Amino acid sequence: MSASAYTFNNLFFEATRRCNLACPMCMASSNDEERVARSQRDELSTAEIERHVLASARDIGVETITWSGGEFILRSDATELIRMASEYGYSSIVATNGTRMDRAALSELDRAAGGSLVVAVGINSIDSDNRQTRDADCDVALEVLDICEELDIRRNVVVTIGQHNMATLDRTLDWLEERGIPYNRSPFTARGSGREHWDRMRFTRRDMQDVIHPALRKHPLGYISFTPFFLAPEVHDRFSKGSKNVTVPQNPSIGCWCGTWLALSAEGDVSPCAILLDDVGCGNVRDMTFPEIVGRSPVFQQLLDRTQLQGKCGRCRYKFTCGGCRAMAYYEHGDVMAEDPTCFFEPEDETTVSEHEAETNRMFKRYAFMVRYAHSKRTLIDRDRDGQATDDVGPLDQKGRA
Repeated sequence: MSASAYTFNNLFFEATRRCNLACPMCMASSNDEERVARSQRDELSTAEIERHVLASARDIGVETITWSGGEFILRSDATELIRMASEYGYSSIVATNGTRMDRAALSELDRAAGGSLVVAVGINSIDSDNRQTRDADCDVALEVLDICEELDIRRNVVVTIGQHNMATLDRTLDWLEERGIPYNRSPFTARGSGREHWDRMRFTRRDMQDVIHPALRKHPLGYISFTPFFLAPEVHDRFSKGSKNVTVPQNPSIGCWCGTWLALSAEGDVSPCAILLDDVGCGNVRDMTFPEIVGRSPVFQQLLDRTQLQGKCGRCRYKFTCGGCRAMAYYEHGDVMAEDPTCFFEPEDETTVSEHEAETNRMFKRYAFMVRYAHSKRTLIDRDRDGQATDDVGPLDQKGRA
């Protein structure tokens, strides 16, 4: 397949493992001093990032770079990287723990991004329970969200779901929805320091059925990415006009994001998902270009062809619009193409319709039309240097913009 056929909308770049916090379940192992020290010696430099990332990510369709860590702004070149990304035509999302994000820092980053910055903070529980998994009070993230609103900077929240916030999840998502703040759900997994807590903190299929899924499916501002996702494939085809990355639906992207984004470590290793970094490697940008990595990696070639999904995911009506969580499949079965162990749907074959399909179709349309309306408002400022409008959009902010 030619490189031009690949359209990964978002590159998640974990640009450093350094962090000023030491959260006990850090996926990037930023609480492991020895691991951080090794990483720092091999961290991609500014020049390498320009040469191996910024100059070539567009070859696989990347429009947005999510800069993460560790704590991304601990890189001395953080502002320069945001500015360079803007000059190359990328939009930027900065994922941050918020402890260093005052008005001056946020304003500087937004100027570097040409006024199009999105700031993402982590909130697992909208109360004191947040400290169980994050080395900072929830108030720190809330203050950043308030400053962003004052400065008219778009904002987003990442909610990592596990046993640590099962009791407070519904309340947390209601709080975000009431304030119009979009969020991404991220499943707690065994990556990095999470491995030590995996057996105790992982959520089960029953948790998904009784608690997590009911909370997720009622909030359209969180429809950007979660599984299981019971959207009728014909509904997405009509809305997107068949837009896909090989077989993975886009415009907008839904369900599992493996195949619509890809992840890059501080050391240059590429993975199909941020949650799979360090555990599922597909090549290094110092050795190969992005198109070469995607084209040569058996993992990417499998994930881009959802007809290869196994178990009940492979016989499911929603294998294209959902795909099952590939990270949870890997950490349960050791195989990214195995069935999602947290899905409660039991299809006999592709004719089996979920009882939640009608609701999912209805809520998806609300989400998708918000995205489409926001995209139409931003078309002029989001054109790339070749005059082409972007194919997909990032998270909505509190004012309903993309």
